[in-house]
Amino acid sequence: MHDRQFRHRVSQSFASLPIVATLTALVWVFPDVGNLRLWAGLVAVAVMTAIVVEWNNQYQLLRIRSRMNSVTFLTLMAVYPALHPLSWELVGVATLLVSYFLLFRTYGVYRPQGIVFHAFLSLGLGSLVYPPLLFFLPTLWASMHVQLRVLSGRNFVASLLGLLLPYWLAVPILALAGQGLAHQWWRWSSCFSPTWPLDFSNLPLSVWMGVGMPALIALIAITHFVRTSYNDKIRTRQYYYFLFVQCLPLVFLFVLRPQDHAMLLPILLLHATPFTAHYFALARGRWMNVWFMVWIVLFLALGVANHFRLWGLVGEIL
Repeated sequence: MHDRQFRHRVSQSFASLPIVATLTALVWVFPDVGNLRLWAGLVAVAVMTAIVVEWNNQYQLLRIRSRMNSVTFLTLMAVYPALHPLSWELVGVATLLVSYFLLFRTYGVYRPQGIVFHAFLSLGLGSLVYPPLLFFLPTLWASMHVQLRVLSGRNFVASLLGLLLPYWLAVPILALAGQGLAHQWWRWSSCFSPTWPLDFSNLPLSVWMGVGMPALIALIAITHFVRTSYNDKIRTRQYYYFLFVQCLPLVFLFVLRPQDHAMLLPILLLHATPFTAHYFALARGRWMNVWFMVWIVLFLALGVANHFRLWGLVGEIL
């Protein structure tokens, strides 16, 4: 009974999203109400949250009526003040979210070439800003074949056309700007090369904790999903396994390019959101209510340390 009085209320109440959205907005603009970049970042994340709401509603990612996906996404984004101003770091997560949203729609569709084209068009636009997003291509095609069952010759060509269209449009723009295409491509291609030798010692404690906490809860949630996936519909299982496969290039990028943590962190939060929401909304156990509150306290402490820049003090204590 006590479990239902808190964890289930949070996950199943429709008031959770408005409450979390209001608190997030206050935390978002509190440091500088007159900062237009903060307001623009808040609008961008609000749009992404609306897509997450539709993502959950259209594809029934949770088998109960819940806003836990959007609540989790907003909560995670609010914890990291570095992600609050509108910046290029939000482009990667936004374009991947749109790509996933569209690709999920192809499941069971007879001729999804148009949907595939627009999904990879979004990915292509994101790769113009952050080229290593192209590392997601092999796993996306693999998931289209295995999980979504839509990979065919026509759909593969549609994905290539969508992916390459932003680059075709970029060629004349670069020419008009007086920048040589070869030079620009060399600059972009340098983003694919890892830094050797790999050195993680330069990463501050804030990065280790900021990346480690959502990664840890996502790993726990993925393990729970794999063990209990038989409770979900086949379509839902395929969607979650699709997202799990996309975690592989994300881990690869974190290992090879740790200096890109600012760009990769919001992408990690996007992938952690559905699994974490599924875990806390549907997991059973006598201690799940306590476990849920423990993680709320942990992320609250992480948010306080990030917002008030307490990591130097924490480092001295440790």
